Amino acid sequence: MTRKRVHTTGLICVLAIASSCDGQGDFAENESSHVMLATATGGSTGEGGASGVGGSQGTGGGTTGSCSYSSTLQLVGNHIKDTGGTSIVARGPELVTAAINQTASIDAAANVGANAIRLLLTLDAANGMTPAGFDTLIGRAVSHNMVIWLSLFNWDSANNYIISGALGGGNFYALTAPSGAGTCSKASPAPCYLAVWSRQWLKDLVGKYKGHVIIDAGQEYIGASDPSTEAGRVEWANAAKLNVQWFRSAGYIVPLQIMANYQGRDLYGIVEKGAAIRAADTVLVGGYPQTMFGWQAYWASSWYKGWQGGLLLGGNDTITGAQAIHQFAVTQQFPIEVGLDNYGGDTASEYRAEMDQAAVDGASWLWWSWNGTGVECPTDGATCQAYVTASQSGFLGAVRSACGLSSGGAGGGAGTSGTSGLGGSGSPPSTPAVVPATPRVAQIGLALLLCLLGSFRIASKRDRSAG
Repeated sequence: MTRKRVHTTGLICVLAIASSCDGQGDFAENESSHVMLATATGGSTGEGGASGVGGSQGTGGGTTGSCSYSSTLQLVGNHIKDTGGTSIVARGPELVTAAINQTASIDAAANVGANAIRLLLTLDAANGMTPAGFDTLIGRAVSHNMVIWLSLFNWDSANNYIISGALGGGNFYALTAPSGAGTCSKASPAPCYLAVWSRQWLKDLVGKYKGHVIIDAGQEYIGASDPSTEAGRVEWANAAKLNVQWFRSAGYIVPLQIMANYQGRDLYGIVEKGAAIRAADTVLVGGYPQTMFGWQAYWASSWYKGWQGGLLLGGNDTITGAQAIHQFAVTQQFPIEVGLDNYGGDTASEYRAEMDQAAVDGASWLWWSWNGTGVECPTDGATCQAYVTASQSGFLGAVRSACGLSSGGAGGGAGTSGTSGLGGSGSPPSTPAVVPATPRVAQIGLALLLCLLGSFRIASKRDRSAG
């Protein structure tokens, strides 16, 4: 809700205006009492006001610091900003979500300070998850004001990777991919993910919780070329561009994340190709494309230090994960989320140096993974668990967003015939369009008029269920 100064009216005037909206502030009013809504083709338009629906981004009526400044998280420079425009340095775990009772796991992570989480939504029929179940889990993370990365996950090879019927069904690796996305297969799974993201239940969930969500729009890439080569990086970058373009054409307006080449380990690929990939993004905030990257800093092996050192520094130079965070990950013109763990073949015992460096440089990171009551630390055990959760470089030192459920509304209706309630299947418009005031805003205007005329009698209280 836009902040306004009340001059000659009294407390009753303020109460009259307040009675015209619910506690979530799910409208935005400009100075000429119109609602600024970005329209798009395909879906029904909602009353999201902070940045509109359909894809036009930017500030939306609130002042910086108020949680109606934007209806989505925003990527500005190399910062992740919440809906109040405050930079958030994310620290949290990754959680494979496969049961509704995992709300307790989310609570436990939040209770030790985590301000972010990656939820891997398990699709397999064996787990019996439903859109309502995922809504419960995402909603629990939102109740803790967490930044939420959303990924897709499947595991049940014994049952041919069959997706739960409530989630749309089908064999994950035999789905019909969106036009132009390639063929979905186990050897080339990227189009399979897009096939699932095209389903309405996911669009609805992202629309409902858009003020907290970042989509993993390119999970760990598997392609035909050797990923350690330039050809592999080119293939990865081309697939990433396609994914970014597809998500925007499908109506998604929230920030997107692309995981690095070489199943997340190739930081050099991000440095080399990142700007070109982001140029495919049509959703901008202050000129910044709303695409960021993920990098798994699983570089305990000397091979990674030498391979990436040669690419990033030249010659036979080597580089550690902590050095790479400082010299490269935080010096780009976009955010890079760092992946950490305590597995021997990945980060091993170098997690502490990487966490400390990330704390100094303000780098966001997520930990693989959360076991329900704590972080997994197979190499260093309790020492690692204590450092990740209870040190100032860990969850304990994280600063949580002050913004709860986005005040921008759910972003439209559910849509029909495959269209998206996030603005339809058309490309998002570049600027908001002015549309006539809704009945809700008309009531606010009437309240203001009565106050200005000196009338302090409000005929009736608005039905709070409207809209």
